[in-house]
Amino acid sequence: MNSRGQDHEAAEAPGLYVHVPFCARRCPYCDFYAVSALELLPRYVDGLAAEARLAAPAWPAPFETLYIGGGSPSILSREGLTGLLAALAPLDLSRLKEITLEANPEDVGPEQADLWAETGVTRLSLGVQSLDDRWLGEVLGRNHNPDQTLAAAALLKDRPFTLNFDLIYGLPLQAPADWGRDLTRTLELAPDHISTYSLTAAPGTALARSMEAGLLPPLPPPDQAAELFLLSGQVLAAAGFKRYEVSNFARPGFESRHNLKYWRRTPYLGLGPAAHSFDGRRRWANVSSVRRWASALSSGVRPLAFEEIPDEKAIRLEQVMLGLRLAEGLPEEALAAASRVDEFIASGHLTREAGRLRPTEKGFLVADRLAVELTE
Repeated sequence: MNSRGQDHEAAEAPGLYVHVPFCARRCPYCDFYAVSALELLPRYVDGLAAEARLAAPAWPAPFETLYIGGGSPSILSREGLTGLLAALAPLDLSRLKEITLEANPEDVGPEQADLWAETGVTRLSLGVQSLDDRWLGEVLGRNHNPDQTLAAAALLKDRPFTLNFDLIYGLPLQAPADWGRDLTRTLELAPDHISTYSLTAAPGTALARSMEAGLLPPLPPPDQAAELFLLSGQVLAAAGFKRYEVSNFARPGFESRHNLKYWRRTPYLGLGPAAHSFDGRRRWANVSSVRRWASALSSGVRPLAFEEIPDEKAIRLEQVMLGLRLAEGLPEEALAAASRVDEFIASGHLTREAGRLRPTEKGFLVADRLAVELTE
């Protein structure tokens, strides 16, 4: 795994992200673009092929990673997944080193696992979220139960996949003992990578509406959420996992190549409705509608929701903010003009070693705030 960091971002090969916007049912906390209208799948695949053709001239270099996210890519049939991959033919995928597919536990079965292996998937990101029924159904609204997660893990353990498990903490009334139990039970399933995310009630989501109506208890206050965040690091470090990014832990050598590209500001191309892209200078995103996205592409038009070229101040903030999300941190010279580096080292938020400034566990907890204060 390349650990050179953002100071070498230009040398990194690009990544490719494909957004599959189809879900059997939207989770109440989700604010990503997703639809349940599977009848749109043929139109989606046609649009994907058109978008790949349109993008290919500007992206001639071979892609190193492919991430198929969503939505719920694991609901795709053999025809759907092979059609998706065939649609990417205009792009150079000859040197892929990692292909990730997001999967839900209830979709994992022998036929699907065989399909994923046959089509070259190397890494599965399983949306476990919790192994506790108290939150899995009522709060998180998931379609699976803990037993289905256990069955999926047992089926996949002898398959040729790197396994990531997504977990959510900061749930209503969740105590440290509850979160510690979830982490311990997850470790017993022997994943290679674990991603932990604090639950948020984004405006407009069903979860936010339920909390506003008093149908669910509120989220834990910041000090309690911080305690759960730090507990994640303690439990997972003791099991041999390294927090290499604020929300991501891996056994040595199992870091996500694709996601590292986001944090190192390596170029990546996003295809599909609502997908985001970055070419090293410009950022843009597609419209969040299968129909409008596909209609634009059928006319040979880029289906843009926005496109921007950040100014130097925004670029500097982004570089520092993303760098402080990573355990590898930033080269000292990247913060040579910052006046408060020594202050944050003294306060235990940063460490200086081997010419780099790295966040501590305490620093990870407030990484975004540190970045703002270091670039003021």
